Formats: sequence, C-alpha cells, structure tokens
Amino acid sequence: MSFFDELTQKAKNVAGAASERAKEAADTAKLSAEILKEKRELDKRYREIGQWYANEYNGEVPADIADVMSAVKELQERITALQAERDERGGGDSDPEEVGKVCPVCGKISDSKFCPHCGAPMGD
Repeated sequence: MSFFDELTQKAKNVAGAASERAKEAADTAKLSAEILKEKRELDKRYREIGQWYANEYNGEVPADIADVMSAVKELQERITALQAERDERGGGDSDPEEVGKVCPVCGKISDSKFCPHCGAPMGD
C-alpha cells in the first residue's frame, strides 16, 4: 500500500502545483486586462485634451503642431461640406450616433457592446 500512498501524494503535489500555476496565470491575465483598460482610458483623455485644444486655440498654435492643426481644420471643413451634401440629398436625418457608437480606441462605428474591429468596449 505504500506505493499507492506515495503515488497519491505525488499526484496531489502535481495537481496542487498545476492549480497554483493556473491561479498565477489568471491573476496575470487580470492585471494585463486592467492595464489595457487603464491605457485605453488614458488614450481617451489624451484625445479629449487634443480635441479641446483644437477647438479652443484655432488661431495661434505652436509651430510644432501647426501642420496637425491645419489637417484638423481641413478635416473639419471636409466633414461640414459632406454633411451639407448629405443634407441636400435629403439624408440629413442619419447621424453616426444613431447608427452606432464610435469606438474610443480605433474610431470605427458599431452598434454592439464591443468593437468588432479591435474588441474594445464601446462604453456609454
């Protein structure tokens, strides 16, 4: 019987070690997910700062970002022109917010809870 007792003990040790490794892997995955969540929130805040800056300081901007601000202004003008064209064609009722939400990570539009393009939560 000592052989079976020894075998049982070894099996318990192996199972315990495997269980501990699985728990450590799960904890690491949870931490990685939390880090990713926080990075996405940080990116969202940076975008908010950039958007605020672009809206607030349209005139004088530092030379380092003048080309970026110029591109932003051109994009805003293009969007306004496209919206006007859409309105002329009678499609003024459809707004991207009505079709879906804009992903805070990749910018794609979707009406699902998670972005089908990057997997990010779509938020509120």
